[in-house]
Order: sequence, then C-alpha cells, then structure tokens
Amino acid sequence: MKTTNNIYNLLVHHTRLNEEEVKKVMPTAKWVTIVRDPAALLESLYGYAKMEKRSKIPFEKFAENPRLHFPAVMKRTLYHTPPPRNLMLYDFGLLLAEFDDQAAIEAKIEKVMKHFDLIMVAEKFDESLVLLKNLLCLEWSDIIVFKLNARQESKPINLEQASILRNWSAGDTRLYNKALQRFDALVKAYGTARMQKDTAMLREMTRAEYTKCVAGVTSSKPLKNKKLRAWTENINAIRQTNFSKLCIS
Repeated sequence: MKTTNNIYNLLVHHTRLNEEEVKKVMPTAKWVTIVRDPAALLESLYGYAKMEKRSKIPFEKFAENPRLHFPAVMKRTLYHTPPPRNLMLYDFGLLLAEFDDQAAIEAKIEKVMKHFDLIMVAEKFDESLVLLKNLLCLEWSDIIVFKLNARQESKPINLEQASILRNWSAGDTRLYNKALQRFDALVKAYGTARMQKDTAMLREMTRAEYTKCVAGVTSSKPLKNKKLRAWTENINAIRQTNFSKLCIS
C-alpha cells in the first residue's frame, strides 16, 4: 500500500514464506498471516486448482482415503500448486519430505507462532479484521472488504470426511488449533463486549459500502477489467456501479 509520500508500507502477497527475502524489503515490519480450517481448505484447493478435473479423482473419493489418492493427484497437478495436504505448513516452508516428520512439523509450528504478530482466522474474519486494525493503527475504511474470488459452487463436507481430512493434514490441524487458541486469547484481551460492538459496526459499514459500490455478482470470465477477473472461470466476481477511487480500491 503506497502512502501519500510514495513510500510503500504494506507488502501483501500469497507466497511461500521466505523470511530472509521479505526482511530485505520490509526489515522492521509487523508480520500477519491467516489460517483456515484444514478440511475446508483442502476442499477449496481441490476445486480451485481443478484437481478433480486434472486427476479424474472426485473430491469425495479423495476424501475417503487421501493417502491412497495423493500420489495420483500430485502427479497431475500443476507444479506451482500447493499439495492437497498440510498446505498451510507448506506455505510456511515445510518440505513435502517432512510431512510425516513430527519433529519438523513441531519446529515449524513453533517458529510460525513466534514469528507472526497476528495470525488471523478465516472462520472469524470480521474479528480478525478488527484485531488487524488495532495492531496496525488503521482506519475503519481500511478494513472494509468485499468477498472476491469466491467459487460459484463448493462441495459440502460431512463430519466423517472432515475428520479424515483433518487427520490427513494433521500438521495443519495442529497449527490451526494452536493459532485459534491464541486468537481467542487476543479477542479476550481486546474485550468480548468491545469486539461484539466493533464487529457489528464493521458489518454495517461494509453493507453500506457494498450497496454503494457493487451492482451484483457475476461470472469472472466476461469482465473487461482484468483486475476484477479471477484465475479460474468458476469464480464469482463483482460488478461495480460506482467507479470512484474508494470503490475501485
């Protein structure tokens, strides 16, 4: 994010973590990341990265026995796509060869927990935005966000599938549970009543801006504005009604 004096003060990027390289650009930054329930994350990756289409293995079949189907799915997955297992830890730098190495997993989780100033939680996104605002001294307008890149269809996960997938991504599950525990402690420290008040205000502000800026949701494919297009055609995009600087940003 560029400030009024043309200095960038935010580096926001989806990449595998390389602390040394990031520190070359932002040596004194606050570090923020986000985690998501591992079962839901695996389903999302499987659909978004077209793993079912590429491997010919339906998600439901993969979810029954992921260890059995993992090699075939990986063989037909694009080289830059994260693996359908422990993909959060993978993005934090864990190697594929370390996925069954409990010592390596524990060391990586400990490093992540120590390194990041805030670990947001996708399932508690509004609360996460409020904590982000508090950490970085942002304005309310800075944390008004619209959902983008949401898939048009997602497959429901039953309790048995969720249990199997979380066990399959046991490293991610352990990371998620530890991050969630710390997140809940941060919310408690912030103040439960204060958080309820602030998230309610944020939702109301977001609804107001959405009404002002967005005409509706559409398929990403026909959009002329490349900034609003998604990577795959089965992703929803927003149609703007207002092209003011605030709405575009």
